[in-house]
Amino acid sequence: MHKFMDGLEKYLLPIANKIGNQKFLVALRDSFIGTMPAVMTGSLALLFNAFLVDIPGQFGWTGFINSMTWLADLNSLIFRGTVSVVSLIFIFSLGVNVAKIYKTDRLSSGIVAFSAFIIAIGNSVSSTFDLTQAKGDLSAMFKGVEGLSVHGHKLSVTVTGLIPGAQVNSNGYFTAILIGFLAAIIFSKIMNKNWTIKLPDSVPPAIATPFLSIVPAFISLYVVGIFITIFNHITGELLIDWIYKVLQTPLLGMSQNFFAVIAIAVLTQLFWFFGIHGGNVMAPIMEGVFGVALLANLDAYQHHQAIPYLWTSVSYSAFVWYATLGLLIAIFWQSHNSHYREVAKLGLAPVLFNIGEPVMYGLPTVLNPLLFIPFILCPAVLSGVAYEATALGWVQPVTQNITWVMPPILYGFFATAFDWRSIVLSLVNLALATFIYLPFVKMADHEKVAD
Repeated sequence: MHKFMDGLEKYLLPIANKIGNQKFLVALRDSFIGTMPAVMTGSLALLFNAFLVDIPGQFGWTGFINSMTWLADLNSLIFRGTVSVVSLIFIFSLGVNVAKIYKTDRLSSGIVAFSAFIIAIGNSVSSTFDLTQAKGDLSAMFKGVEGLSVHGHKLSVTVTGLIPGAQVNSNGYFTAILIGFLAAIIFSKIMNKNWTIKLPDSVPPAIATPFLSIVPAFISLYVVGIFITIFNHITGELLIDWIYKVLQTPLLGMSQNFFAVIAIAVLTQLFWFFGIHGGNVMAPIMEGVFGVALLANLDAYQHHQAIPYLWTSVSYSAFVWYATLGLLIAIFWQSHNSHYREVAKLGLAPVLFNIGEPVMYGLPTVLNPLLFIPFILCPAVLSGVAYEATALGWVQPVTQNITWVMPPILYGFFATAFDWRSIVLSLVNLALATFIYLPFVKMADHEKVAD
């Protein structure tokens, strides 16, 4: 066992440290975190509407729903200004965090990244309408009308001069990542080369800083604009549509694989075991893939559409990460190890709000060979059970972004938009975690621990 642990530590720690310290991955992680105030506010607004509309609607309380229409409309407005435009929020955050790496003007970098993304997503919206029931010759009726085309009984309408709403929600995340890095890196590198407009020292910084950014912004945006124009001309489609089709959709599809869900859980826990913040190391994947799935589910739930993804970043929080609570239950139930019991007493309150560090470092579970197997096995089992329960339709997919300090069991209930079956699943997973840890906790009774 010790040889195995030494081998893992020898080969895994350097990789984890490189990932955790890679400056662009850190910028990506911090950019996702930067969107949280807006995303969480929009998510809560959607959750409030479940109390005001969805749940009362199940009981036929139309009077209450009608009286709360004004508040439901306000919540919908908040949602449209946050989650529905999350790519716009993210791209600005990414520009700011890239500028931190190069120690250049953060505000200007955020604005440049934002502008570059707008360049990439086009400026037209198209819709197709079925006019099968219409009488007369549609081709003759709409002949010569700009923005309209007829194919049989299908009428296609294209409106230009608009920001496409379907491109600025979660659908635009991958394009925002690529374009944001490109634009902000070019801007920052040119700023550091001092290809700027020189102003006298007497000019106040509030005026001088924007002027210094003009040339770098000009070059960065024109490079992005030329690249987008050439790409669109060669492929015949927008870059954002191509990325969504070729990159984003396949990656999201692979993330919904049973083994991928378990692998991410195990890797996250494995990093934690060696004292490395697993959430930070895995954040680019967790938020860049599973986080996008969550936002897509949020949007579908808001518009009463079919939920597209079974598993999201919050699915782990709702049904997996509270395994430490199972460890504490096992300790209180069967352990006679005075050290374990004392740490369990001190760590219970934090763990009930998903703060596991006191137990991880106090027991410890970090670098504890005795608890290595259950520490890794628990997230694998809990992820697999929760995934299959969702895939079989026994529990609704997670559609709500819940604050991370929500207590276990309630977490799953709120995250699935009040599916009572999630409570059963949470209790089952908690029982599994307890029984997985139990034999290893009992083994700790034989350790020589000073009373």
